[in-house]
Amino acid sequence: MSETQTNCAYRYTVRRGDSFYLIAQRTGVQLRDLLEANPDIPPARLTVGDVLCIPYCSTADTPAADQPDQGGGNTDCGNNGGENDNGGHTDGGSGYVCPANRRAVVQEGQTASDLQLRYNLSYHTLKTANADKDLDSLNGGDVICVPESNIACPLPASVVLGDSDTLETIATQYNVPIASLLRVNPCLAPEDFTAGVTVRLPD
Repeated sequence: MSETQTNCAYRYTVRRGDSFYLIAQRTGVQLRDLLEANPDIPPARLTVGDVLCIPYCSTADTPAADQPDQGGGNTDCGNNGGENDNGGHTDGGSGYVCPANRRAVVQEGQTASDLQLRYNLSYHTLKTANADKDLDSLNGGDVICVPESNIACPLPASVVLGDSDTLETIATQYNVPIASLLRVNPCLAPEDFTAGVTVRLPD
């Protein structure tokens, strides 16, 4: 990659099966812009491990510190694949439109529960916003939507939390992993485990 290319929203590491076209579709940028941002990498010679510059849509865009990792500055990129006219992305079948500045790149080793804890989102929210993704098999470099707020859904009946109960205390009390509690309570974000809330326990 040319060292003069500094207008990068983030860096993307090429994986098996990638092409410039697929990466442009996945990251929500125009193919032309992606090629121009990486002039030193011939499209026909793209190989696993190459690191690409994913450009902002304009030089005026800057990533906000409280936005999702690496994907925060990419706005108004036009109609590219599954995007809509507002620069958002419609995730397969759910009807949820993800704003361009709410997309994040999964880091190597990150899981859905890691993302829930980082962004304080329920599993239901992540799944609704990423209906085309298998949240159990996330890979480094995947681009997912992390909504700004949780999407509500009906709660199952099980255990009502007491005054001193939290996500951690319930996990300890019932000897279940935090990730399992989050998974079987898809409508609850980590901070929602408070007094009076009904929580389902894993089988």
